[in-house]
Amino acid sequence: MKHLIFIVLFFTLYGCENNNESTGSVEVASATEDVAVSKIPDYLNKPLKGKISRAGLYRLVRSGGIINDASTSTGKSVSRPVIEQVNSSQRIPLMRGAQMYLQYRIWPLPERPAFVELRRVLRHPEMRLPNGKVATGSDFMITVRNSVNQAIGFTGYGLDEDYELVAGDWVFEIWYGDKKMIEQRFTTYWPDEEEIAKLEPLLGLGNNVMGQRPPTKKANARQNWPRILVGKTKSPASGEPSVDATKL
Repeated sequence: MKHLIFIVLFFTLYGCENNNESTGSVEVASATEDVAVSKIPDYLNKPLKGKISRAGLYRLVRSGGIINDASTSTGKSVSRPVIEQVNSSQRIPLMRGAQMYLQYRIWPLPERPAFVELRRVLRHPEMRLPNGKVATGSDFMITVRNSVNQAIGFTGYGLDEDYELVAGDWVFEIWYGDKKMIEQRFTTYWPDEEEIAKLEPLLGLGNNVMGQRPPTKKANARQNWPRILVGKTKSPASGEPSVDATKL
């Protein structure tokens, strides 16, 4: 099944969108006193900025399973993915299992809600889906935790079906309100046999598989899909530990 992998750094599951806004502490004065409002820190008055921390080719270490997701261009996404970086590059080989990802930061957010809503846009080359429709991208809202007046997130796409293997430019955008804060372009290409031989062992799902947990038998359980268990590994290129986007 095709799935678009969308990973955002957050402390609760995607979809919890309750925002509590606060513009500063207010002291309630008596009828003869003025109302005193705390001063907004100077760093919050600076222009909003967006920065890409890292981007490149990743591999999927494990996931919580494929789910239906009407917001994506193919109607599928992956739940609770865990990824690790293979290399830092804007060129992504067209191989099943290749994942293109970016980590971004937006700051300083002018308000202090627990979560902020961002718009995530993807434009990609035309791909023909199994149902005959042609997909060219997606556009939907995401919820990201606001921590110390900044939002940090991951987003990306996994090439896991043959019909997704289309060459060209893939452009990711993150918007805050009417401002485009992040833009990342990846270019997919057909690798040669030497590169395929090098990357195939790294891109397979569950490379260090130790076992598999069966689905839970509890009624109405949220985690009702098989889970792959892996050992502690280091990134083959960067030496960094695997990124579990559900715990960041």
